[in-house]
Amino acid sequence: MFTAATGMAGIGVLPACSPGGQSAPEPTDALRLRVWDEQAAGVYEKALVAFTESTGIEVEVQVVGWETYWSQLPLDAAEQSLPDVFWMNTAHLDQYLGGDHLVEVGAVAGELAAQWEPVAADLYRREDGLWGVPQLWEQSVLVVNRALVDAAGGLPGDLRFDLWAESDPLRDLALALTVDSEGRRAGEEGFDPATRQVTGFSAHPDRTAVLGPFIAASGGTWQHEDGTFTFASEAGVAAVRYLAGMAGAHLAPTGAETTAKPGLCRELFTQGSLGLLQTGTYDLRALVEGIDGAFAWDLHPVVAGPEGTRPLVHAIAAVGRTVTSEERTAEIAELLTWLGGIDAQRPLAEARLGIPAHRDLRGAWDEAWSGAGVDTTVIGPAPDNPARPEHGLRSAEGTSAALPIIGEVFRGEADVNEAMARAQDAANEAAG
Repeated sequence: MFTAATGMAGIGVLPACSPGGQSAPEPTDALRLRVWDEQAAGVYEKALVAFTESTGIEVEVQVVGWETYWSQLPLDAAEQSLPDVFWMNTAHLDQYLGGDHLVEVGAVAGELAAQWEPVAADLYRREDGLWGVPQLWEQSVLVVNRALVDAAGGLPGDLRFDLWAESDPLRDLALALTVDSEGRRAGEEGFDPATRQVTGFSAHPDRTAVLGPFIAASGGTWQHEDGTFTFASEAGVAAVRYLAGMAGAHLAPTGAETTAKPGLCRELFTQGSLGLLQTGTYDLRALVEGIDGAFAWDLHPVVAGPEGTRPLVHAIAAVGRTVTSEERTAEIAELLTWLGGIDAQRPLAEARLGIPAHRDLRGAWDEAWSGAGVDTTVIGPAPDNPARPEHGLRSAEGTSAALPIIGEVFRGEADVNEAMARAQDAANEAAG
């Protein structure tokens, strides 16, 4: 589901619409709830039966796939036919705030908002209010192949990186893990990286799993609060130099491989040939299915840097459209309130669709994953100071413009200082 959370998909400039609420004729009396995930839609449909019985409000759940979700929404906005309630991510939120399309949910939710995890809710908070009811959130995590790491004498809980030292616990463990077909370790005479049987760490230009947490843990930011891209700072450049250096030293898959196949590191991990995978909780289902009991693995907080551990957090929220009908406005408010409560979010947690935004349901999510053989409690409570996802107008386009240029550094085709500055300029130009 949280491919969606990466904020990479593009969206055109939102067409101009008349402010003050949408008044186009309704094709049905039922409220329309739109999501981009089939499984979530099924879960909502079952839970909404009780909502309809209690309120008398009918709700039609629509699914629009991620590949067309963000291109369809602006068309609907232009035609004043947005769904009544729909899923949103932070990369696209501001494009709809500017057109007076969305309901401010702080007043709607009232005291209920205090029960939501701040790390998720605050991503939808602006100076003028709260604009989304958080549903699910995800965070970056480190996944460890227990057999490989134990054999190498590694302690995942002690892993950290040092940008300016010759080595550090992360590189030491990655070095110990990396071995070729003849059993030679990286750095030993005769080591052949082309025949690696095991590689150490997933250092690759993945914005959510690696770049975001490493740049933040180095003291940098991906964007300023106003949305300006700022990742080409001294800290950002140093973090990318460090990561690309791991790939260049054969402690990670080659940049040529990972930029050509973004899912390679996860694939290598499920095959038992990567010792340390930094990814996100959104990948847990794929890991369980891919590994299928072939070896023991577990979760840990992301690798720490000079500023500690800084996992990147994404959140999906439900947003409501503004309408001129007072009756429908009240119905939309009632649905939004229900979506923020336990009755709506418990089924999502039990289906392991993401960490529930309602604080009281974290245990239900942990228990659901425990039933699948994964201990999620070890990653701890919601982080106090996470790295932020994309935000601001056209931020998805900005990141999409930057990543191919950053990839040049990992492939050894560009100087890190020049490429990061060029990537930042491209991101800000794309964001407008």
